[in-house]
Amino acid sequence: MKTLWSLLLWVSLLAATLDTVSAEEPPLVLSSGSRHASLAGHMALYVDAQGTLPFEEATQAEYTPLAVARSAGYTPDTHWYRFTLIRSDDAAHDWILALGMATLDDVRIWVVAPGTPIRQYRLGDHIAYEQRPLKTRLFTLPLEMKAGGPVTVYVRVSSIGAINFSAEIWQPADFITNETRANFYSGLYFGILLIIIVIFLLIGAWLRDVSMVIYAAYVGSLFMLHLGMYGYTAVVFAPQSPWANDAIVGGGAAAGLGLTTLLWRYLLDLKNNFPSIDRLYRVITVCCVCALPFAASSYYRVIASTMILVSMGITFINLVLVIKLWLRQRKIELLIYFFAFVVANMGIRTYMAMMMGWLPNNVLTVHAYQTSAMIQVLVISLGLAMRIRKIQYDKMFAEQLVAVTDQRMSEQRRFVAMLSHEFRNPLAAIDRAAQMLRIKLPDMAQPEAGRVENIRSHAAALSTLVDNLLMSEALDHKALAIAREHCAIRPLLEDVIQTLGETPGVRVMLTVTPPDAAFSLDPTLMGMAVGNLLDNALRYSPQEAPVELSAMLDANGLLIQVTDHGSGMSKAEFSMLGMPYYRGASSSGQKGSGLGFHFSRKVVDAHGGNLQALACPEGGMKVVLRLSHK
Repeated sequence: MKTLWSLLLWVSLLAATLDTVSAEEPPLVLSSGSRHASLAGHMALYVDAQGTLPFEEATQAEYTPLAVARSAGYTPDTHWYRFTLIRSDDAAHDWILALGMATLDDVRIWVVAPGTPIRQYRLGDHIAYEQRPLKTRLFTLPLEMKAGGPVTVYVRVSSIGAINFSAEIWQPADFITNETRANFYSGLYFGILLIIIVIFLLIGAWLRDVSMVIYAAYVGSLFMLHLGMYGYTAVVFAPQSPWANDAIVGGGAAAGLGLTTLLWRYLLDLKNNFPSIDRLYRVITVCCVCALPFAASSYYRVIASTMILVSMGITFINLVLVIKLWLRQRKIELLIYFFAFVVANMGIRTYMAMMMGWLPNNVLTVHAYQTSAMIQVLVISLGLAMRIRKIQYDKMFAEQLVAVTDQRMSEQRRFVAMLSHEFRNPLAAIDRAAQMLRIKLPDMAQPEAGRVENIRSHAAALSTLVDNLLMSEALDHKALAIAREHCAIRPLLEDVIQTLGETPGVRVMLTVTPPDAAFSLDPTLMGMAVGNLLDNALRYSPQEAPVELSAMLDANGLLIQVTDHGSGMSKAEFSMLGMPYYRGASSSGQKGSGLGFHFSRKVVDAHGGNLQALACPEGGMKVVLRLSHK
């Protein structure tokens, strides 16, 4: 590919040297059969580097004949073009002179014919649309010609973009036919772009897929760019600002390049697959954003040529990246992207070579970028459609997996609930039997009495586990209603402490502010929740270390805190706290099921509150329970 383009470059440079073979440009003769003619090969050029040459001196300058129509590239120089028209006696009298491209800023025309005053026109996209002699997308003017005498036309062109000048002459009826055809095809092109924009914008919003939204924005930038490039900005919007078309073309080009790099960062997952390229593309995107304010300035000629080169480089890099990814993943959409890149690369290179003056203006080079962009958009749309299909398939698979998981979890919950119910009666019987042994044998020896108390302790622990399981299940399925009542806080917390076999003020330091605080809550469930938290604090603290249990009622609600002075938990353990059956490293060798904090959180959530565990700076852990006023 590189060798082929080098050969084409040398051939174009050789052709450029042959452009000046003829000593003087030949006039264009219009005969009775002439309906349309291009002035390529009939023009001569004079370059005014200072841009100050007046018309009178321009007519006396030495012009260089141009064998073919060729762009002058991105240059600040002013270019004068000259061509001569001769009408034969049997040729039509009225003609239309069409000048392009539509992005030229300042186009001044002088029509010199023998026996008539010099007619002067000023066109260009810096001139208001209403001031044009003919309201068309190109720069057109009516031309009346007498038979025999030559008509010489001088055109002065200056622009902040590329000076890619062309001229054609038409009979009015043929010009209307040609413009109607061109407008039809352009309307079809812009209509397809609009449909793609709307579809992928809606799909991206629906799927919350950023790449789809970026792609819609990229197609939107192409829409605006080509709207300005082919002269439709003036026709559609008729802007009054002389810089409107420059802003649309320049902004569309800069936004298109920035959105391209952003799009491929997502589609090729460059952050994970090619991190260094991802960083490069980020820099390019930022540079494109910074270039937007200069889209309508004299700096645009430098920015535009740079963007064309960068765009070519990005397209080539993407080709290589797609090949590498395909060798790794063997995904069919990567081959589609590869084809899109090949087409885009060919179109951009051809268009760049034409704009730089390396290739002549013709049907292929003038429309290379638009054609390749259209093919690229359609091909990428196909690739994204396959992406959408895969997303839908993955979503359907995930939904099926969730349904199966929910079914299995439901079966597991039913089994646990059934097992818990079956455990309740035997545990109650064991506890009653152990209690009767103590009553019937009050003088039981200490070793045996200790074993009986151990039996009762384990039975109580299993009973608490069963209650927690059943309560959690009921809370999850809304099968247990919260029975709120106005409850005094101090008696509730004192009962919790005594239930755990402790005495308020001995190891558990109880504080209630104000002392007569009362709050609307479910005393049974909240007592169990606070009991679980206090039991954990007592279990994982040294025997001699106190545990603080405090409650405070204020305008915001009820705040209950349980603070211990144990070994605490790590950050990783804090993140896992509250998961069913999870126990921290400090629980090794300790009794427990890993359900206490989980159940307490369920109860607090059912009350519309919040439960949070925090590490204490001096060691240990603080659990904060907040309930708001209802």
